Amino acid sequence: MEIYLLAILIYILNITVGYAINKYLKIPWMLTAVLFGMTLSSVGLFGDAMQSENFQFLSKMGLLFFLFTIGIEIEMEQFRKLGRYIAVGDVLLTLTEGSLLALFFYFAFPEFVSNSFIVALVCGIAFGTVGEVVLLAILEEFGLVKTRFGQLALGIGVFDDIFEMTALSIIVILPVITFGGSQKAAWGDLLTTMLVLSGLLIVTFLLSKTGKYTRCGLEKVKSDSFVIPFIIFMMIFSFVYFGLTGAEGMEVVAAIFGGIAVKQVLPEKFVEQYKKPIYFVANIFLGPFFFVSLGGKMSLSTLSSYPLLAFVIITISLFSRISVSYLLFNKLLGKRQSLIMGVGLDTKFSTSIVSEYLLLTTGLIAAPLYTAIMAAYIILKPIIIVVFSRGLASIKGEVQ
Repeated sequence: MEIYLLAILIYILNITVGYAINKYLKIPWMLTAVLFGMTLSSVGLFGDAMQSENFQFLSKMGLLFFLFTIGIEIEMEQFRKLGRYIAVGDVLLTLTEGSLLALFFYFAFPEFVSNSFIVALVCGIAFGTVGEVVLLAILEEFGLVKTRFGQLALGIGVFDDIFEMTALSIIVILPVITFGGSQKAAWGDLLTTMLVLSGLLIVTFLLSKTGKYTRCGLEKVKSDSFVIPFIIFMMIFSFVYFGLTGAEGMEVVAAIFGGIAVKQVLPEKFVEQYKKPIYFVANIFLGPFFFVSLGGKMSLSTLSSYPLLAFVIITISLFSRISVSYLLFNKLLGKRQSLIMGVGLDTKFSTSIVSEYLLLTTGLIAAPLYTAIMAAYIILKPIIIVVFSRGLASIKGEVQ
């Protein structure tokens, strides 16, 4: 019964505080749910409800549907059309930030990353990815989406999805390598996981190739037919089930591929028609449970024990993004625009939060580091939105 009361409080909080911060501060409502979960965990309220099987199931479903929507948004055609500035820029930006963070984590707090530089590097790279949804909203507000500046920023954000999917795949495999029992069993688990991942790639590729035939056939289906939503849900659960045959956590990667596959198989009109209902399930109905669980893994006591950790992470992130952006784009965009671009590309809170969550739940990173990283996400969000928005306002007249 307690879980129903918790659900009521979560929804009330989102339609009040979440709505207010989204409308007036342009901050995603999800942060409200994360902070609520952290508060509940810190004061010891609803502990049994949040640990219950029902809550954990709803949280997992929220995670899977959230990632499924990420897959739907991935434009495979965009990857084929990306210019060298976008590809090279994203690789250098993400690897530079990820490497600097990894060096800090590994040498300053090795116990927080299982004494493994690989874990530290994956953790740093996951944090270094861009939240293109927020970036798009800000650029749209200033009417700069179709400019060279806007296309470059969004292109890097879209290309970043490759890093996010790669990071998730590596995180799924890492526990097998790091904590695997006997060497023979560890290699067996790794082989199984790689086969499942390869299978996901092959199935998605084949569906994309046969998509023109399925789209042609499904064009004849009426727009109000019950068949299409059943196809969507069938594909979601089919991919998740296939992912579950691999290592623990592979279902989250499978959910992304499921979203990509649905977009390849269905006609565009049906994808657009059912986007809103799917997003309702993912973000409004189930999403809050996942985001509350994210916050529930945070601890104010561990944050107070390492008060400067989050600010060091933020400093490294801002320094690396702004400096690399300036070096890469100052000739293309000019000095001011390249610096402002660096600020905008430090927009976080996308699939990367799932990566950090999985690193924690698989025991690869410690709770204090996870808490500091989540705190850095929360602190960075309003800073980036305000600074980036003001920067765009100052250069709007000169952006091409």
